[in-house]
Amino acid sequence: MLRLTAALGVSLMMSTAAWAQINGPAPAELPPEGFDEREFVDSRGCVFMRTTFAGEVTWVPRYGPDRQIVCGETPTLTEVAEETAPAEEEAAPAATTQVEVVPQPAQAAPAAPQRTARAPQRRALPRADASGRHPSCPAKAPYGELVTSVSGRVLVRCVTSPALFEGQYFDHPVQTARAAKTLMPRHGAMVQVGSFAVPSNATRLRARLQNAGLPAQMHHVGGLTVVSVGPFHDRGQAHSALSQVRHMGFHDAFLR
Repeated sequence: MLRLTAALGVSLMMSTAAWAQINGPAPAELPPEGFDEREFVDSRGCVFMRTTFAGEVTWVPRYGPDRQIVCGETPTLTEVAEETAPAEEEAAPAATTQVEVVPQPAQAAPAAPQRTARAPQRRALPRADASGRHPSCPAKAPYGELVTSVSGRVLVRCVTSPALFEGQYFDHPVQTARAAKTLMPRHGAMVQVGSFAVPSNATRLRARLQNAGLPAQMHHVGGLTVVSVGPFHDRGQAHSALSQVRHMGFHDAFLR
């Protein structure tokens, strides 16, 4: 019986020694309780594998092809790595030097430069060249002239030919080198209400004006549909129609 007990003891000691030899070095610190990952990297950056022996969890090092322990990895517990890192030496406080400051005599602030108010400059209106063309006019109607509406507004009118300057009604008034003149169509004054790129909008506006008892009409100029009211041969009727149109919400309407 004593021999059997001794033999078992020797066998257990040999197995324990062999297991310790297989395990190799241990981690710098063990993972916290409840850690269930298969691998663990200690604060030195070395990788250890989870294994179970005799019902207990043991961490054995992982070896590379060169039979060396795999190290240089990011520690699993960064907090532990930071705690185990060597503390940096505190820098010696910089030497302080006292310098005597000699007060300088106060200097008077320079006087602010006086600014001369500039005379208001009147903005020059663009003028047409000698050919009668005007820079504000589109290529399809390059000729223009300055006109003054019955209401006193100075407008510009564009036409396709200089021959159309006299007595014709257009939607795009444009300035030329000619003197300003009052635009009074040969067939009476007109109240221009609006210009529309969508013809259906112009049609609805004409119907609304006609329902209000106004002689509304449409004509096409430069790809736009212009809605006007008139003509009126009496100046009082023209101004009355203008007031009625503006009262309907078309405040940009004007006499032509």
